[in-house]
Amino acid sequence: MSSAQTLYEKKKRRIRINGIFYAALSSASFGFSPVFTIGLLAAGLSSFDTLAYRWTTAAAVLMIYAFCKKKTLFISDMEEAWKIILLSTLRAITSITLLYGYANISSGIASTINFMYPVVVTMCMMLFYGERKSKINLYAVLLSILGVYLMASGDGLRTEGGNIVTGLVCSLISAFSYAAYFILMKRTGADKIEAVKFTTWIMMLSAAYFIACCFIFNGRIMPVTDPVQWVYILGLGLWATMVSNFTGVKAVRRIGPTLTSILGALQPLTAVILGIIFLDEHLSLRTVAGIAIIMVTVSVTVLHQKNVN
Repeated sequence: MSSAQTLYEKKKRRIRINGIFYAALSSASFGFSPVFTIGLLAAGLSSFDTLAYRWTTAAAVLMIYAFCKKKTLFISDMEEAWKIILLSTLRAITSITLLYGYANISSGIASTINFMYPVVVTMCMMLFYGERKSKINLYAVLLSILGVYLMASGDGLRTEGGNIVTGLVCSLISAFSYAAYFILMKRTGADKIEAVKFTTWIMMLSAAYFIACCFIFNGRIMPVTDPVQWVYILGLGLWATMVSNFTGVKAVRRIGPTLTSILGALQPLTAVILGIIFLDEHLSLRTVAGIAIIMVTVSVTVLHQKNVN
């Protein structure tokens, strides 16, 4: 092997290792969302307050980044505008329903159900877009349903003051709306919009939606003066949102979407561990089995989609 080829192989290996690191950091950082979210809800902030602070913080930092990098945020035409509005609405629905999931059932289980979105994407593509049906994809859908059933029947589902039905339904809606977000991003061609501009507008509009909801339903945005609450807000907006998105993009560029998606299993795993440590959540054997089935099912689905494509 020539020295040039040796250097090339070393560079390729280094890029792959960096990509795996970024993917792991992206999914693990997002797994902190339940701890910060529940901390703010426990401090008295409403669901809309929590999400308004989250998305406003993330949007502000990303706008500063776009300005420093001299990235344009100008929307070119009405077609681009409606795509961004549609997708930001789906992203906002995912946020609010997942938050209600956290508030009503174990945060680790809510995160695991939301993690099912690649399976939901596969199911929707087969049902509504005529994508070729395969036994592996059909088994994946059935196993995911089994996984949700096992989690729903386990002792680790309940949280104090939570409504199990509300938590499960909201978590499932979050998975379906997140799946719709990715499907329509591709189907409408929104994935061709420059990444920083697209992400900034998604975050700004999500912030605007929840600020409006604060005034409509609560009459105001609850002011935050407690330093601990600001730690939660910054943790949610920067660590669990900005860092997660930024490192996720870096990971996809280095190792591709397939491996990045599989390493996304660290997100519900992190949420489960942090829930046990900080939120006094516990898991039964049935719950653990359900989580394991969903994680394996999602990984198999993602790998199968790569082989088909």
